[in-house]
Amino acid sequence: MCILSAEKEIVNFWLNKKGFFTINNIKSANRDLGIIALKDKQLLHYEILCSITSSQKDSVGGLIQEKFSNKSIQKIIKRHLDQFNLKETKKFIVLSNISNKNIIKKFNEKNIEVLEFENILADVIKDLDTQYYKNDVIRSLQLLKYLFLTNSKNVSNILVNETLSPNERKEFMKELLDKEEIVKEFRKTNEERLAEILKHSTIKNPEKLAELLENKVLNRRTRKPFLSSLLEQRKIKKIYKQEFSKKKKETPLNKFF
Repeated sequence: MCILSAEKEIVNFWLNKKGFFTINNIKSANRDLGIIALKDKQLLHYEILCSITSSQKDSVGGLIQEKFSNKSIQKIIKRHLDQFNLKETKKFIVLSNISNKNIIKKFNEKNIEVLEFENILADVIKDLDTQYYKNDVIRSLQLLKYLFLTNSKNVSNILVNETLSPNERKEFMKELLDKEEIVKEFRKTNEERLAEILKHSTIKNPEKLAELLENKVLNRRTRKPFLSSLLEQRKIKKIYKQEFSKKKKETPLNKFF
């Protein structure tokens, strides 16, 4: 029995769910070929290259030569084309941590489509149901989805405190708050938490805060009650009285004529 890497198992499962028949145990010169997928008179050749610590730094030309243009690999692909009476083949490379978009362009120029492993992983996890999966890798993802991800405290501790960098944390929160379901829940935020968010937000300019309230928060119905309530707050009321008394003490112009 051929034991696949975790990332190869995930891509293979993803292809099977899409209705592809896959051949994943082919070797060329003692190296794994990747995955060959068959469907609708097409042969698709997938190579998987994933890293959790860094983005792709290898030469694109070197990878193409090693993974796709090698003579022994081309010979194996041709054998399968002939075996299944196919004439068309497509090439894909699955990469992780793609920070340099120029890499995608270089592969595309050689008619190799780049897929992001993170997107495939997300698709697999999203579609997992509660049936028992014999595949250990897929079973692990199922446990992650239905046990770990349902515990909000564990998720926040791992993601926010231990996994994400400050920039990644910012992007995560931005993506989260773009979801309508999250926004609906956010509307239920209690006063204390909302005060903390505003206090530590980047909105430090009073004019900007006033503009935000005027244009984004208050409406014709709430504007007047808000202002009345604001002026009743002890500290605000004190400042307002001081400013108002200063204006009253100013000498009117008619006193000079």
